[in-house]
Amino acid sequence: MSSALGGIFVGATSISEVLYILSSFGWSIFEEIHFTDFEKVFISLLIFFGLFGAILALTGAYVMRKGYTRLGSLASGVGIISALLGLITPTTFGFGHLNTYTFIIGGALGMVLIVISMAIALATPSVAVKGPFLTSVEVAVVALFSALYAVMIIFTYQIYPVPSPTGGFLHFGDFVVFFIALLFGAKVGGLVGVVGALVADFYVAYPRWYISIIAHGLEGVIPGLAKKKNIIVQLIACIVGGFLMAASYFFVNIFIKGYPIAVLSFIQDLFAQAGISIAIGFTLVKIVERTLPWFQQSPS
Repeated sequence: MSSALGGIFVGATSISEVLYILSSFGWSIFEEIHFTDFEKVFISLLIFFGLFGAILALTGAYVMRKGYTRLGSLASGVGIISALLGLITPTTFGFGHLNTYTFIIGGALGMVLIVISMAIALATPSVAVKGPFLTSVEVAVVALFSALYAVMIIFTYQIYPVPSPTGGFLHFGDFVVFFIALLFGAKVGGLVGVVGALVADFYVAYPRWYISIIAHGLEGVIPGLAKKKNIIVQLIACIVGGFLMAASYFFVNIFIKGYPIAVLSFIQDLFAQAGISIAIGFTLVKIVERTLPWFQQSPS
C-alpha cells in the first residue's frame, strides 16, 4: 500500500512541478510554446521520469499484492531511480532555482514510502516465479512483431505520410500491439509496444522518444491484461489502452504546441489511430482464435 501511495506522491509532485515551471516561463495552454529545443527536452524529460517512476511504483505495489514480493521490489526500486532522476533533472539542466523545497520534499516523501514498502516486502516470503520471464516462443514473438510494428510506423512515415496537427504523422501500425497483447498477454504486448515504437522513433529521429515508452507500453500492457477474457472486457481494455496512449502524447503536446492543437492531435490519435488500430487488431484476433485452437478463449 505504501508503494502505491509513494507512486501517487511521485506522480503528483512531478505534474505539479512541471506546471509550476511552465507558469514561471509565462506559458499559456492556449498558445503554441516558444521554448528552445533544450527547454522542451528538459520539461518532457521531467514529465517522463516522474510519471515513469509513478507507474513502476504502482506496478510494484500490484505485483507485491499478488505475492511476488521480490519482483515487486525490483519494479519499485527502478521506480525510485526514475523518480530520483526526475528530482535532479532541473539542476542538471540549469534550472535548479525552479526546484522548490515543496517539490523536493514531495518527491522525497514519495520515495521514502516506496522504500518502506520494499523493506516490508523483502522481509516477506515471496511466491516463487515459475519459469523464465519470457518463454522462447514469447521472445520470438516480441522480436518478430516489434520489427513488424516498427516497419509499419516507418513505412507510413516515409511512404504514405498522413500529417498530424502537431507536426508528426498518423499511422495505424498500433493494430500490431493490440493484436499481440490480446493473444499473448501484458508482458509480450507491452514489450512489443515499447521496442517497436523505440526502434521507429530512433530511425526517424523523433526527439521525445522516451514518451513512447509510457504511451505504447501502456497501450500493450492494458489490453494484455484482458487476454482470454470475454469480448466486452477485451474491447474496454483496448479502448483504455488507446486512450492512455493518446493521453500520454496529449500531455506533452499541450505545452509544445498549445491546447487547441494538442486537443486536435488527441482526437486524431484516439479516434483515428487507436480506433482504427483496435478495429483491425481485434478483428485479426478473432480470426486467429477461430482458426488456431491454441488461442481459443477460456470461459470467463
